Amino acid sequence: MAILRARATRLSVVQAISPLVLVFGVLLVLCAPVLAAQERFTITPFTGWVFGGTANTRDGRLRIKETANYGVNVDIPYRGSHTTNMRFSFSTYDTTVEEKMDLSGVSSDLFDMRVDHYQLGGTKVINEGRIQTYGMGTLGVTHFSPRDSSYSSETRFSMHFGLGMDVMLSKHLGLNLQGRLLLPFNYYSGSLFCGSSGCNLAVSGTSSLMQADITAGLVMRF
Repeated sequence: MAILRARATRLSVVQAISPLVLVFGVLLVLCAPVLAAQERFTITPFTGWVFGGTANTRDGRLRIKETANYGVNVDIPYRGSHTTNMRFSFSTYDTTVEEKMDLSGVSSDLFDMRVDHYQLGGTKVINEGRIQTYGMGTLGVTHFSPRDSSYSSETRFSMHFGLGMDVMLSKHLGLNLQGRLLLPFNYYSGSLFCGSSGCNLAVSGTSSLMQADITAGLVMRF
């Protein structure tokens, strides 16, 4: 029976992630001809640090611990523009969810969790030149996947906003620095995670899991 439950848990996780992978896989396939036709597009793998992320519960406060993240940005000029780009962004990190009880003030780790961000949007150049600054905004989904099978995975629509800077070392290579706000849409009702013991981590209507990250990357321009 334990083996069957483990298999069922793995299947449920796969079923939750598969639609996301399928949707963004289709989007990338659709973008492939556009990429091939472009005279210039940019791929920027990055790594950084993500922090913030708290929500009120019935018994205390839920917090996502700070941790390192990594990912990749793909920028495609919009209709041949040199200042406006379409952007596909993926980032991920592994973290731990902590709960602090209101009455006792005691903090304890609840479970480990993986968080994946899938985003589509754009960037707008603010200042051109060898050092180029830009603003960015994207819309997509964020997938929260607890490692503990007692809790269910959650997928929420989300938005990212931020500022960045590319420092070009040559025509095709450069360095990127970027800061973003990561904004999953508010949890108006219900709960964030439900498990076999019930939905004991209910989130109030005014709570959100707003986070921020600071990243550094390698700009590869083709």
